[in-house]
Amino acid sequence: MKFGGFIITYNRPEILLQTIDKILSQTYPPEILWVIDNSENLETDHAIASLADDRIKYYRMDYNAGPAGAAAKGLALCANENLDWIYWGDDNDPPFCQDYFDQLLRISYDKPFAGILGSVGQFFDRKKGVIKRIQTRLLEKKETLEVDYVAGGMCMLVSGKVAREGISPNPNLFFGFEDLDFCTKVQSKGYKIFVDCKLFLNARRFHDRTNFKRPNYQKKVNLNREYYSLRNLLYISDSLTLASMKKRLIQKWLLKSIYGFRFGLGYGLKNFRLIFLAFYHYKKGIMGKTIKL
Repeated sequence: MKFGGFIITYNRPEILLQTIDKILSQTYPPEILWVIDNSENLETDHAIASLADDRIKYYRMDYNAGPAGAAAKGLALCANENLDWIYWGDDNDPPFCQDYFDQLLRISYDKPFAGILGSVGQFFDRKKGVIKRIQTRLLEKKETLEVDYVAGGMCMLVSGKVAREGISPNPNLFFGFEDLDFCTKVQSKGYKIFVDCKLFLNARRFHDRTNFKRPNYQKKVNLNREYYSLRNLLYISDSLTLASMKKRLIQKWLLKSIYGFRFGLGYGLKNFRLIFLAFYHYKKGIMGKTIKL
């Protein structure tokens, strides 16, 4: 099996080098590892050159293309390497145990229609446009589980067949649910998405989230991320031709625009403005990077 991958990075050379070291220290390390650099300076370029490792290849985007644009480029570069499986990684989210790749790649031998493998995944309600958390008791009953969505940073492995078919996230999304966009496209081509339940449970225990219950709404640290989430979910609803999903999204986020005032006038006004900016940009077809993260 020919295994390689790519890491997306942005202005974090020290963190990137630590992550690369952890990835190459896996019991089943990638033969090729592309670094897709969104940085505006040359610090990451110099850091990679200092490693002098033939396994590491470097591609500079020359602008901040966001996770969506960088992932699309990474998949295209890896497709040209004729890899069987491709690791999609972020510079600050290395695998937290040493045999992650080994355990995930074992799944591929029993799942010939697998297009994506991951350590953590979720279900996706297409009618409501919401991510649904998988219950811990379901993970305890199975070895592997078919899911709808593997988020970025969750050790996503992509079949080389998927990459060679040219399936990739929409680079114009820039940031926010580009991984969901990709997963829905992979499923639409008949591929399956699987997670390893043991790894999933270990991740929940590691982060003390075994009995976690997601609240209906909580105060956000970075509201600019909420703008991208709403805008991109609306675009994804169009790509899936799901009018019901779009309707539910509009209803839900209109309520969120009002509910935000519970956390104070300043927070409420900013939340209200960004939600309606997302609606406006969606209506006008404005994509890409529009506001700072």
